Amino acid sequence: MKQAIEYSLHQDTFLDVGSRKKSHTAYMIIMTSGCAFIRLGKAEYTVNAGSGFFIPFDCLHAVTMMPGSSYSKVEFSPRLTMAICREAGFFRTTPLISALSKELNKWLNMGNEITLEGETGNLLKVLADQVAKLKVNSKSTSPGLSGHHQLCLTSLLKGDKVMDGKALEAIADYTGFSTKEIESCVLMREALKLSRSGRKIPQIAEALNTSPEMVSSLALPVLGKAL
Repeated sequence: MKQAIEYSLHQDTFLDVGSRKKSHTAYMIIMTSGCAFIRLGKAEYTVNAGSGFFIPFDCLHAVTMMPGSSYSKVEFSPRLTMAICREAGFFRTTPLISALSKELNKWLNMGNEITLEGETGNLLKVLADQVAKLKVNSKSTSPGLSGHHQLCLTSLLKGDKVMDGKALEAIADYTGFSTKEIESCVLMREALKLSRSGRKIPQIAEALNTSPEMVSSLALPVLGKAL
């Protein structure tokens, strides 16, 4: 990081699969559209549009961004001497946090640089003050879904088939993605992981119990590149 606090906007056209690693910074993400899946331990948390999620320093996690997702990210350097939330979880995007984010987005959309000096610096410092007061919640992996529907979504993210029509409808409404889209993205997420470990398409298809043709045909539209 060049600055102790950095703000950025992100737009992922294709599926973005992050590796499992410890965070070198503490950061918050505010989802504008689409959906992210954040793995902490054995649990995978669904961060849908309008939600916020916080990752503290040195937190082992992995982030999957669904295609077409957009979000803001605020990173905090370990060099900061101020208090920072030490727990991972969902946080409420208060009117103040939303207003600060929108104002910073305007600066970026106009092509301006956000620094710790001047007006943008003041906005970042107010955001940092809000992070010091954050109360996060990690009890539910998908706030807003019933317990049964959360279990169905967990099954989908593991690559299992779910036949409950009402659950699938609720999951689609919650995430903004159809069952087919989620299944395709989960398949390609696993395919990409295997590809990164050096496996070729026939080996990937065998490991995922699918055909090489299926893996190859989904790669470009989902990942934006061939495996």
